[in-house]
Amino acid sequence: MTHHKTVLTAGFAMFSMFFGSGNLVFPLLVGKEATSNYPMAILGLLVSAVLVPFLGLVSIILFDGNYRAYFDRLGRIPGFLLIAIILMLIGPFGVVPRCITVAYGGFNLIYPHLSITLFSFTFCGLMTALIWSKNRVVDIIGLFLTPFKLGGIAILILFGWWFSHQPPTENLSALRSFKDALFTGYQMMDLMAAFFFSSTIVHYLRNHLTEQDNASTLIKMSVGASLIGALLLSLVYIGFVSLGAKYAPYLQDTKPEQLLVAVGGEALGYFARPVISTILSVGCLATAVILSTLFVDFIHEDVTQKRLKHSHAVFMTTGTTFFVSLLGFSNIASILKEILDVAYPALIVLAMMNCYSKVMPTKQTITQTQWAFWGVLVLTLGLKIWS
Repeated sequence: MTHHKTVLTAGFAMFSMFFGSGNLVFPLLVGKEATSNYPMAILGLLVSAVLVPFLGLVSIILFDGNYRAYFDRLGRIPGFLLIAIILMLIGPFGVVPRCITVAYGGFNLIYPHLSITLFSFTFCGLMTALIWSKNRVVDIIGLFLTPFKLGGIAILILFGWWFSHQPPTENLSALRSFKDALFTGYQMMDLMAAFFFSSTIVHYLRNHLTEQDNASTLIKMSVGASLIGALLLSLVYIGFVSLGAKYAPYLQDTKPEQLLVAVGGEALGYFARPVISTILSVGCLATAVILSTLFVDFIHEDVTQKRLKHSHAVFMTTGTTFFVSLLGFSNIASILKEILDVAYPALIVLAMMNCYSKVMPTKQTITQTQWAFWGVLVLTLGLKIWS
């Protein structure tokens, strides 16, 4: 495989890793709320859901994909605990169950009597089968799942625009639309995922280097893959926010997890809903698999030092995911929002400080990183309690 094809595959895989549950819901929700002010909402979302995660990607790339060394700058024990908490939140206790509820929401709109228990059990079974192919996860996602998902999304956006109307006038100010979108972007949790997705991509690219390549080649390839992923995400977010705005009158009583299928039904007709639901599920499955793989590896290698069998770690992860998914999308999203309001600013500061430490290593110390991270975390926690 040539470098260009390798980078393209990695970039597609990175897009697909990111584009899971929240990314299929919140851009449409932002557009629905912003309506005529949707250009400002797009700008706010691009800042928090593209630029901030890209900062996380680059910061881990500068650490050669070693997220343990990255978080160890906070101290060995605090770093390990932070890794565990983040992986739990983007894994079986947060994002992965949310992926299942979003996928379920699309099919439930078509089949109202479909059981969440049965759907979640089947979804977790597919996850388990794909996690078993650990060494081929990036290839499977990049070469097969992403083109299918991206093609379906592109068709939906194009036809949705073609049959859409001007969005209704919104009473909210442009600044309020920007601010709401900015903070809604936190709920996609892409910065948290970026710390670990980047590590996966760097490892994948390193395995495709030749003897003539050096460290700078790996960095260039990693940044190139990240830019491809960021560009694809930006284009889809622009399309989804605008669709949410233009179809807002039809979405007033629609649950968040059903927005994409509802828009597709209005744009392409009722019979397109099953196809869109399938695309939605593939997108959620791709993200769920890579996030679950990260958590399984952490439990198997870091927590239990391989004393727990890999297969047991897989079943423990998918089993936990199954039970948490039964809480439903709204309950999971509410819990995550409370945590993210406090933690996200501190993680942004950590990414900035760690980037600076690599660019200007003589002017920035570990102590400064620690003070900045904990200071912001305490500040946001205090503001959360006060409010």
